[in-house]
Amino acid sequence: MKNKIHTIEVENNETQSIEKIFEKIRENKIIYVKNKFYKDEDVLDSITENGPAIILNSSGSSGKPRKCFHHLDNLQLSAATSGQWLIDQGFELQNCLILNTLPLNHISGLMPIFRSQTWGCDCINISPNLIKKTRELLLFTIKSKKNKKHLITSLVPTQLQRLLTQKDGISWLKIFDLIWVGGASISSETAKQCIEEKIKLAPCYGSTETAAMVTSLKPKEFLMGFENVGEILPDSKIRINAQGLIEIKSARIGIEIIGSSKTENFKNKKGWWQTGDLGEINQINNTLYLNFLGRGDNAFDSGGEIVFPKLIETRLNDFIMKENIPIDKFNISKLSDKLWGNRIKIIVEYKEHTNRENIENSLSLLKKFSQSWPNHEKPEKWIVKNKNTNTEKINYKFKK
Repeated sequence: MKNKIHTIEVENNETQSIEKIFEKIRENKIIYVKNKFYKDEDVLDSITENGPAIILNSSGSSGKPRKCFHHLDNLQLSAATSGQWLIDQGFELQNCLILNTLPLNHISGLMPIFRSQTWGCDCINISPNLIKKTRELLLFTIKSKKNKKHLITSLVPTQLQRLLTQKDGISWLKIFDLIWVGGASISSETAKQCIEEKIKLAPCYGSTETAAMVTSLKPKEFLMGFENVGEILPDSKIRINAQGLIEIKSARIGIEIIGSSKTENFKNKKGWWQTGDLGEINQINNTLYLNFLGRGDNAFDSGGEIVFPKLIETRLNDFIMKENIPIDKFNISKLSDKLWGNRIKIIVEYKEHTNRENIENSLSLLKKFSQSWPNHEKPEKWIVKNKNTNTEKINYKFKK
């Protein structure tokens, strides 16, 4: 018997969307939480799994995004595990206040509301507009904290770096007792500034497939100069395989949805899931810590999101054929960016005898086409090569 999948389209972390999600959970439904701006190739309609459950898009492990299915038990186990980790450090869960700055269609934006329910504490959602107005953000947070003992949030590195450029942003960061940072590794420059400012970061590692973090560094260890993503949480095991890839064993690994309804285990028969990430495990004072070394495929991070060049390549090829654009070939690569970590660079080579007017017209078409893409996939730079004209560079700037 198949059960209906209820799609909830979200933009950020809107209160009305949270209410819709919990309404469906109370009804034991299966909810697909998706970014309303992201176009899906597969329409999710029904599945043989039972609810209550959540479906999210993940960053995948083989050069493409995947749809990940989690029963509610997985999310609750994840919340309980991180809660126990905090208790071991002296946190009183009911006296915590969680501020959620991340979108609900990401596991890192969804988990704060499940943590607040499991821990019995409050969670306040911070809109993208408010986090950019650091003075208002600081005053709002001070007012909201009231008599709460512990202030907790999660950020992606791009958010962290933006906040560090403003005095009120630094003041805001300093009032937290713990700030989980995931999505990508923070730079040594960023880490050094946070240590100097005594900002209590907790770099962590996890994925959609594992229902959020499976490792976390204690803030006191971060301030001591530890350069890794933390100790392995007690409900998970981690090992590094012969290819240098991180493998995880945990009771909260979800299942993959293939096509519109078929499911397949992420884990192998022995319970291990191979990620697409490179890592190493180091022992410090009888405790195992994970060091995240980067992606193992050609995917890369941009502002806390994963970019899959193959996906963009397919999208562009289809558009070039549809619009009959005289491009002979193109190459997609990453471009280092201080704020985003990486942005996208596309080098295009036009067919012989393509004149300048056709080049300019087709570039306008490509620019218009890419405007509808998710922010992390929008090209930062187009480099145009043509045998009949001088090489010219066209830069498009996008704000997140």
